[in-house]
Amino acid sequence: MQNSSQMPEVATQELPPEAYTSEEWLAQENKNLFSRSWAFAGTEAKVANAGDYITATAGHFNLVVIRGSDRELRAFHNICRHRGTELLDRGCGNTGKTIVCPYHSWTFGLDGALRGVPEQKSCFPDIDKKENGLHPASVAVFKGLVFVNPEPDQKLSDWLSGLEDVVWPHDITSPELISYDEPVTYEMQCNWKVFFENAIDGYHLAYLHKNTLGGPTQDKNIWDPYGDNQVWYSIENENLRSRVPNFVSTRYDRWEAPKIPHAAQEGYGGVYMLFPTTLIVASPWSFSISVMEPISAGVTRLHVYVWAGKSWISSRGSVEDIPGYDKATGLIKSSHWQVHPLETEDFQTEDIYVVEKMQRALKSPRYAVGKLAAGPGAESPLTFFQRSVVRHMES
Repeated sequence: MQNSSQMPEVATQELPPEAYTSEEWLAQENKNLFSRSWAFAGTEAKVANAGDYITATAGHFNLVVIRGSDRELRAFHNICRHRGTELLDRGCGNTGKTIVCPYHSWTFGLDGALRGVPEQKSCFPDIDKKENGLHPASVAVFKGLVFVNPEPDQKLSDWLSGLEDVVWPHDITSPELISYDEPVTYEMQCNWKVFFENAIDGYHLAYLHKNTLGGPTQDKNIWDPYGDNQVWYSIENENLRSRVPNFVSTRYDRWEAPKIPHAAQEGYGGVYMLFPTTLIVASPWSFSISVMEPISAGVTRLHVYVWAGKSWISSRGSVEDIPGYDKATGLIKSSHWQVHPLETEDFQTEDIYVVEKMQRALKSPRYAVGKLAAGPGAESPLTFFQRSVVRHMES
């Protein structure tokens, strides 16, 4: 595990181009990285009652988190022990007092134990029910957020690596926050690591986002590492770490945008990158969780869950107003942009524009990475991230 003080002093490219373009490389990530990592599943409020469940994926693993009749929260692989059928439909719901396979009606308790097998005496006279319960996974709750790991008996604290002691931005259970009904999903033509690296690149903020975020420059922002995770702050104001750039704060103050009371004060980070696929963006006005889902080496879906204050909810537009909305699929795609992405005044669109350009460039035989800008507010965070990927791939 990386020490919290080990942001590289010299920024270097640690991954080869094929790490971003090769399906074989992605297959190894599914095997060695995602299969051993924690993934966001949903909020604890979604599994408040006995029988409530939410499904999640981690690499190729299908997982389910379920509240037991004893009030305990458990996670299992969402596959039947008979023929491997997916047990519960993807999403969330309530399965009642048992989990019943839709294929042959094998029945499992909310504790994962095998309870019933149709025609057991004639078809399975020697079956040992105790040995055929659901495969366990790990589950933990952090700040009202549910995370799962495909491996059993994993500790979330090992992954957080001190992040639990960092000032947290929002109380997700607060009535001051209202959740948008459904996540917005972007389909990006890039490798998941290209998007991740863009998100932690402090050097580009003052240039690509000069009209939307207004910086800050690389000497006025900083990423702090915790294990494999990173937290971003603006340091534009002397002796103060802020959660938003001054440009953004000034703009919203001018608009007299009301702040969420519990998130109005400084002290928390503006971006929390939870390695490998979860991105949290916090501000005095909203809170979002974005989950990267690698579809292929060159395609990533980004599922964005948003919470905001009541004033934002009442004034927000429809998902159809987001640049690139595709009515046929419900996805946000660059192929459906109606104007140039740099004219949308939307920083997410600006980022997608650049990461897709980067992905196309990666395929060129002349592609190469030059000298990187060192510093915790420049491109050293990319080196830090890439070393985490390499270490997990080699483990």
